[in-house]
Amino acid sequence: MINVAIIEDNDSDYNFLSDNIDKYSKEKACEFSISRYVSALKFLSEYKADADIIFMDIELPDINGVEASEKLRLIDENVPLVFITNIAHLAIKGYGVSATDFIVKPVNYYKLQVLLTKLIKLINAKSDDMLSVQAGHYLERIRLSDINYIEIEAHKITYHTFTKDVVTYGSMNALEKSLPLDKFYRCYQSYIINLKHVISYDGENITMKNDVILPVSRSKRKEIMTRLSKLYLNGGS
Repeated sequence: MINVAIIEDNDSDYNFLSDNIDKYSKEKACEFSISRYVSALKFLSEYKADADIIFMDIELPDINGVEASEKLRLIDENVPLVFITNIAHLAIKGYGVSATDFIVKPVNYYKLQVLLTKLIKLINAKSDDMLSVQAGHYLERIRLSDINYIEIEAHKITYHTFTKDVVTYGSMNALEKSLPLDKFYRCYQSYIINLKHVISYDGENITMKNDVILPVSRSKRKEIMTRLSKLYLNGGS
């Protein structure tokens, strides 16, 4: 299921786009769930970073699509964003908010078909490097490569990324199963590290990026050296 949000105040434009997505869905046997918003502010107030694709009209009644997208990027940095516009040159403003593409009204089905195929490939490529975390009332999507280390205290789990800390609750067993074992390692009872972000290891403590120093359990010192050696022999990937 691919979750699509369409922010479009014009009924006929929305129906036309929605019908064409439905047509693509039937042709490609690809299931979509579409949510519609006529107000950018309402969309932003309700958005929980749970969309796979966002179609944003540039000309909206409350704030325009570019302003809305600037606010969106504070909530969700990675979701593919497509501008919908009557005037092609307005879409150039999308580069400032990392828009993936734009479509000009009225929607041309062939161009939409090509765009959706590209977006689905992008979503599938990213899915292996994304982790969905329930943080309070919000579903946070964290890029695995952005995680420096994870700290666990009782059932409280803190993902320390390079832009923010994301706090959730769960079990250690479930957490470890959700992470790729070739990239993450539990170096101590309370810490799981991203092996790619290790700066140095002195046999007792490990230094991560941002000068974070973490202890390594005595029983894991040999294994972590093996893991690091294997990682760097493979070029850090």
